[in-house]
Amino acid sequence: MSRALHKPLSRSILLLGCLAAALSSCRTAKSVVEAVEVKPSGFLTHAKDLKEDRQRSPFLLNWWSTDKRLLAAADRCRKIYVAPVAYDQVRADNTIVAAVEHDAAWRTRHLPAMAQYIRTKFGDAFRKAKDPRYAVVDAPAADALTLQLSLLEWGPNTYTGVLSRQVVDFFTFNVGGEATMRNTRGYMAIEGRVVEPRSRQPVFEFADKEYAKIVLLISIQDFRRNGQAYFAVKEWAAQLEKLLRAKPGEKVSDSLPAVLFNY
Repeated sequence: MSRALHKPLSRSILLLGCLAAALSSCRTAKSVVEAVEVKPSGFLTHAKDLKEDRQRSPFLLNWWSTDKRLLAAADRCRKIYVAPVAYDQVRADNTIVAAVEHDAAWRTRHLPAMAQYIRTKFGDAFRKAKDPRYAVVDAPAADALTLQLSLLEWGPNTYTGVLSRQVVDFFTFNVGGEATMRNTRGYMAIEGRVVEPRSRQPVFEFADKEYAKIVLLISIQDFRRNGQAYFAVKEWAAQLEKLLRAKPGEKVSDSLPAVLFNY
């Protein structure tokens, strides 16, 4: 391997090692390394009570009911209904690259399709789970939990952002633009709650935000406008499915905010 290639690759591996160390801490990697924050809306019943719990959940903010009867009732459910995803709480995309490449009208036209994509992928995560706990149903039922989701923020990928980062990366061994120009990357924030059917009370609520992964070598998804959103949604869906069937004391890990490749 040439010295020119070995140097940036070594730095990339070192950065991944640092991110792995952060991930093992009591806070999520994105809250430690990238200082990512998410502000829940009034969509959630316990929005003000959500907290980070790295020992249990991969999501930035979480709330669990402490009502034993409610939890017992929810635990008896073996079905789940994924409700249509709300997007009336979605916030404006005020990034500079958004002003260059897409306006509010463009995003408004595409929100219904994005909401449907989110619903489909969360349903798929439960349907295709290797060891499923819940069967997905097409309508609310007395023996089925209801998963209610709301899209909070959505900033699509932009060519302006990608090219800006690539220029900086050219002079900084493939890490400067990716690591420091976060506001040029695509992002998405989501919130949700799991509702017990008979009481119609939530047993779990969460909120999370993701920026496009820091790509240290090769990035493909950055060149697709919905690449970051699609990746984040599938990851959230898989994480929630694992969390809802996790045994007491079992930890569901978050992913690193950086990867070597991004296809």
